Amino acid sequence: MRFVRFTLIPSILLSSIFVCAWGSLPAGQADAASTADAVSTADAVSVAYGSCQSVRLPVALAPGQPASQALSATYCQPLAWASGQHEVDVMTPGATYNSAYWNWPQDPSLYSYLDKTLQAGRAAFDYDRIGTGTSSHPPSDQITVNNEAYVLHQIVSWLRSSGHYSQVNLIGHSLGSVISIQEAGIYQDASRVVVTGLLHVPNVGLGFAQTLLSLMHVAVLDREFAGQGLAPGYVTTIPGDRGRDFYSPSADPAVISYDEAHKDIVPLSDLVGLATTWALPAGQNAADSITAPVLVVIGQQDAIFCTDPPILDCSVPATVLASELPFYAGAASLTVDTIPGAGHDIALHPSAGQSFAEINQWVTTH
Repeated sequence: MRFVRFTLIPSILLSSIFVCAWGSLPAGQADAASTADAVSTADAVSVAYGSCQSVRLPVALAPGQPASQALSATYCQPLAWASGQHEVDVMTPGATYNSAYWNWPQDPSLYSYLDKTLQAGRAAFDYDRIGTGTSSHPPSDQITVNNEAYVLHQIVSWLRSSGHYSQVNLIGHSLGSVISIQEAGIYQDASRVVVTGLLHVPNVGLGFAQTLLSLMHVAVLDREFAGQGLAPGYVTTIPGDRGRDFYSPSADPAVISYDEAHKDIVPLSDLVGLATTWALPAGQNAADSITAPVLVVIGQQDAIFCTDPPILDCSVPATVLASELPFYAGAASLTVDTIPGAGHDIALHPSAGQSFAEINQWVTTH
């Protein structure tokens, strides 16, 4: 959140945010996050297109467990709602990123998806996944893709229980897309699912998984995390690799440099868990159980899926669509957009305005 742009908001608007955020959860959600226990960690503030508040939301890692983890998030409402039913975008960042991915502090008019969402008239819930940012950091082996999907389910339940949103959209990036797919497939409570920086890989082999793991090293050995007391099970990208792995030549070097200096971590168990979630074949994958409309957006120069080595020709949307269709057999619809010139981090390239415009247009028409 970019506090330099904030001013205090009128008390009447502050009251409306509290009413929305502090409603009670529906019956049967006792093991999910309790809105009564949600804590505001900062005064409500205004941004260019809305009003935002930092919150700490208690969550459980699995059904039946106590809500012993604290999830940090920025929760915003637009100054002017879009016509029709009120909607909220829930933004899940990828591996080694936190909520800053969706609310990038450099040139926010270009790179901040959160700002663009508010400008479009939708609310935003931008959070640090458990084990990242200022959310709780439990032992890393307690965090799996399915645990993260359950945490996301509690967020969706929290927002729906307010009575303010009839439409809750999941917006994921990379690992965040895997988590969004798991949540939507298992719990079927999302209105729409936007998948960015992620493709399914038919007949994925051990070699591809080893390629993903080769991008990482133990976080305690990295100068960015030295002295933080992290458990060995947390990993991060190898210093100097983010430009090659996540960006295309069109990216701003200043963005890549900032990204290197502010990278986050990911539990190794999350990455290992890809073998039993994302990598499952069509017909056995949680994506098959999604009933909501799905949009897949990929950069044509995504080094992980499209160029290094190429798994698909991402310059041809029809090729990507044909490859993805078997994985979304139950979805109300499947749309694929490919972004010329963009790498893996589509929100952090000069084409960010184009990618958001395509996502926004799809959200408003599906």
